[in-house]
Amino acid sequence: MSVDLTPYESFISLPFVVQLLVMCVPLTAVTIVLTIRTRRLGGESRMNDNVSTAIIRFAGAAFVFLGAFAIVTAWQSSTSITNDVSREFAAVSSIDQDTGALDVPEAQALTKKLVDYASVVVSEEVGTQGDMVVSESASTLVYDIQDAAYALSQSEYYSDKEVDSLYKDVETFKQARNARIAHTWPLVPESIMWALLLMGLLMVVVAALYPSGPSRMSKWLQSVASLVVVVLILGTVLQLQSGDVAVMNFTHPAQVFLATHTAQ
Repeated sequence: MSVDLTPYESFISLPFVVQLLVMCVPLTAVTIVLTIRTRRLGGESRMNDNVSTAIIRFAGAAFVFLGAFAIVTAWQSSTSITNDVSREFAAVSSIDQDTGALDVPEAQALTKKLVDYASVVVSEEVGTQGDMVVSESASTLVYDIQDAAYALSQSEYYSDKEVDSLYKDVETFKQARNARIAHTWPLVPESIMWALLLMGLLMVVVAALYPSGPSRMSKWLQSVASLVVVVLILGTVLQLQSGDVAVMNFTHPAQVFLATHTAQ
C-alpha cells in the first residue's frame, strides 16, 4: 500500500549528501555573515557578556540533550528494523533450504513464492528510498507461502518432524514480518526534527553573535566550532535514517537470499 510522502519524508528520502548540503549551506552562510558583523562591532561595550554566556550555555545544553535523544532513537529504531528483517529472511532461507533438496512440484512452488516475496519486499516495501510501506503484493504472497507450505506438508515426501520444522519456520517468518512492518518511518518524528533544527540554528546564531574580543582567530574558532558541532549532530540524525542507509541495511538480507537463487 503506497502512500504520498510528506515534505519531511521526501527530504529524508533524498540522498544523504543532498540532505547535508541543504542543511550546511544556510547554516554556514548564517555563521559567516553574523561573525563578520560581530567582528565589526568588536569595540562595543562588553558589559552584557554574562547574559550572552548564559544564553549560549542554555541553548547548547538543550541542543546537545535533544540531539543525543534523537540519535539514540534513530539508532535503536534502525537496529530493531534490521534485526527484524534479518529474522524474517533467516526464516525464509531456512524454509528454502529445507525444501530445496526436494525436486517435486510442491517444493518448487514454495521456492518460487519465497523468491517472489523477497523481490517484492526489495522493490515495494523498502524500495529505492528506504521508506517503510506495506505492499499488498507482499501481503498476498505471505498467504501464498502458507498455502504452498501446507500443500508440501501434505505430500508424501515430508515426515512429521520435517512438517513441524516447516510450520515453525513459517510462523517465525510471519512474526518477524509483522514486527518489521509495525515500525514507524521516519525513525525520528517530524516534531523532534524541527525542534532540533531550530535549536541548532539558535546555537549557530548565538555563537556567531557572541561579543567579540580583540582576537580575530578566537572569534572565528568559536563560531566555526559551534557550527561543526551542530552539523555533526544534525548530520548523524539524518544519516541514521537516510534512504541510502535504509536501503543498504534493510534490504541486505533479502538481497543475499535472492543472490543465492540468481547464482543457481
